[in-house]
Amino acid sequence: MGMRILELSDENAAAAFAGKLFARWGSEVIRVESPDRPTPAEAEEIYLHGGKRRVGADYRTVEGRSTLDSLASTCDVLLTDVPVDDIESCGLLDLGGEGSPLVRISITPFGLNGPYARSEATEATVLALSGLTYLTGDLGRAPLTIPGHYAAYQSGTMAYTAALASVFDVRRRGETLPRHIDMSMLECMVGLHQMTEPRWLVNGEIRMRTGNRSSASTGAMLPCRDGWFGFSTAGDNWMQFALMLGRPDLIEDERFSTNAGRLKNRDEFDALVQEVLSGRAKHEIFTEAQETWRLAMGYGASLADCLSDRHLEAREFWRPLGDGAGRSIRVAGSPFRFRGEEQPPELEPAPAGADTTRVLSELGSVPPREATADAAPRARASASRPLEGVRVLDLTRVWAGPLAARVIADLGADVICIEAPTARGPATVPPGTPTYFKGGQVPEPWNQQPLFHKLHRNRKSVALDLKNPTGRALFLELVAESDVVIENFSARAMAGLDLGYERLREANPRIIYLGMPAFGADGPYRDYVGYGPAVEPMTGLPAVMGYSADEPRVTGTATPDAIAGLAAASAVLTALERRERTGTGARIDVSHHEAGIALLGEYFIEYQLSGKTPEYVANGHARHAPHGIYRCAGDDDWIALAARDEDEWAGLCRVAGRGWDADPRFATGSSRLEHRRELDEVIGAWTRERSKFGLMDELMQVGVPAGAVLTCPEYLGNEHLGERGYFARLSHPDTGTQQYDGSPFVFNGERGYDEWLPSPRLGEHNDSTLSEVLAKSSTEIAELKASGVIVDRPPS
Repeated sequence: MGMRILELSDENAAAAFAGKLFARWGSEVIRVESPDRPTPAEAEEIYLHGGKRRVGADYRTVEGRSTLDSLASTCDVLLTDVPVDDIESCGLLDLGGEGSPLVRISITPFGLNGPYARSEATEATVLALSGLTYLTGDLGRAPLTIPGHYAAYQSGTMAYTAALASVFDVRRRGETLPRHIDMSMLECMVGLHQMTEPRWLVNGEIRMRTGNRSSASTGAMLPCRDGWFGFSTAGDNWMQFALMLGRPDLIEDERFSTNAGRLKNRDEFDALVQEVLSGRAKHEIFTEAQETWRLAMGYGASLADCLSDRHLEAREFWRPLGDGAGRSIRVAGSPFRFRGEEQPPELEPAPAGADTTRVLSELGSVPPREATADAAPRARASASRPLEGVRVLDLTRVWAGPLAARVIADLGADVICIEAPTARGPATVPPGTPTYFKGGQVPEPWNQQPLFHKLHRNRKSVALDLKNPTGRALFLELVAESDVVIENFSARAMAGLDLGYERLREANPRIIYLGMPAFGADGPYRDYVGYGPAVEPMTGLPAVMGYSADEPRVTGTATPDAIAGLAAASAVLTALERRERTGTGARIDVSHHEAGIALLGEYFIEYQLSGKTPEYVANGHARHAPHGIYRCAGDDDWIALAARDEDEWAGLCRVAGRGWDADPRFATGSSRLEHRRELDEVIGAWTRERSKFGLMDELMQVGVPAGAVLTCPEYLGNEHLGERGYFARLSHPDTGTQQYDGSPFVFNGERGYDEWLPSPRLGEHNDSTLSEVLAKSSTEIAELKASGVIVDRPPS
């Protein structure tokens, strides 16, 4: 990339993960850490800091601040996730002086302002407040927190994407004014719901925990002979599913022949599936389902299973790392790769502070960074729209692909949805169909799909039949005038339409083409199909999440889809930045399977270092006690709280007033870990008497991380998010004004919502796109409409 990144971070993994992405794709990353930072876990050191130059400097001292100022003046991007008080008191976003770094980005739990801004937090408390925790686990039992660093890594990916977009824009405009980006981890997480808000806003339905079941379709993770298997009956695969079960009599059975029927009779359906398949081995189920019936099924993979998976081996996903101690460790590679190119190596991390002397001695020979001299100055645009002028053709559907395109559209790109005439369903739908406003009993129901409105804002729509030769020719004309094509079909779909990468590159040698098949574009599983309920068990996530080692659980949010969606957006920006330097396009391969595994990168390293699956701690953190989710007064009310050090423990004891600080079992951090179960019991007995909101406020005020586990209507009405102006209100001609999740980026104090557009109606931009982009005449456009090549309503 040719960029220099200053990463200022001590504990939070968000900036570290963003820095990891910059280092992976060729930037020089200088990581600055305070000398007294807590000792990190070895596996996290290896996973996060390979290839970075590591400098020790205390930003709280005059000398350390001076060192940072000198370093920053030579850098393109400053990444920091230190506390808000330190950012402000030490002036960390002013480092480097005028014009450098180009982009200064802070990643904090709650953002730089608002009621919670200075509150302590853990990833568990952020996830609780985001509403994601409420969806995971069994109803009637404590909700579950996604393990590892989901909140930090997803926020880090978003930070990398926004920083790259801003550098890309500043350089092409020849500007010297820096861009400040304020990022909130809470806002990142709130934006990663799928069906949660649409169900509430349209039907008044609060999504609940459904254990190992999918809430939107008949998918589940069920036990079998040697573990677990996951399946999904989404899509038009019911006949194959019934035949695999050896029950052709069920094909026309009204209880099961539709998704609505299977949901209504779910207990009976799951019992039937388990009766047939429970005696078989997980790999046998997976292989037959995929290769014989082309069904979306997966298996519950242990960490060892993932490390030895034949598909991941064939794709060389696991990257070798010599750790200098005579051990051979493999590290999870990138969830996206440039096809036809060697993957970047995973590099060893230097010890903390190892590069201090050398980096500081180089300062005199590295001139302060200057604006790109040969960049032609352009009209100044809003900082919140750094991708203005980039055209993207979006062929994606369901969730992961539309999420990727939404991030890019929110950043100002001209994103055109290329939709099949039937992409939004039929012209009429059965009464009560839950995916439409008012059950579909409205005019033009295809234009009234809540999930489409949520995911497709800031887009245009061209409804184009790609199965028609004229439609394909039109699409190739659009490719010639575009920068990026994104699709998330199966690996063979685009080639089957004669629209594979080579064909698109003939139309536009500079095109960036990104495909998102569930398991990637090559390897033994290339032609396998996958949805969240089938792919997630194969990532190893359920192996480290649940109520016990015998009760694994999947998340309630099809986590690999959300990870792959953000990874795809970051891949597009990586390719755009590279094309700006080299003039070459790219073919990018994003795997949902590999994206989910990358979330748990440090778990796989720890497993290799110790030979054991990392300690299983239900709903907590293995290195801290207390750290969990506890029941509060009220119906299904819960709170996440933690005490990571003695100060936080003392604050918790003061608020509780129960004398826990005098109990010898809980006298030290190590003794609290030893007596974790007893500690959880006494804390749980206390929290049951308290309101989750009142208790959260009290704990926050004394510096104890706490977050009420919020339902959808509760997080939509959250005072902190409201005061920060996070939510966007968009007016659609068919459904009126609705509140939507917004953008987690605040650019120079602005979010840019005044330029946002609601989701498009089907084919709304057929005429304008074909006339303005392809210079088609009104007569030509009329002929295309008459022949059905372009439409503005589904066929009857």
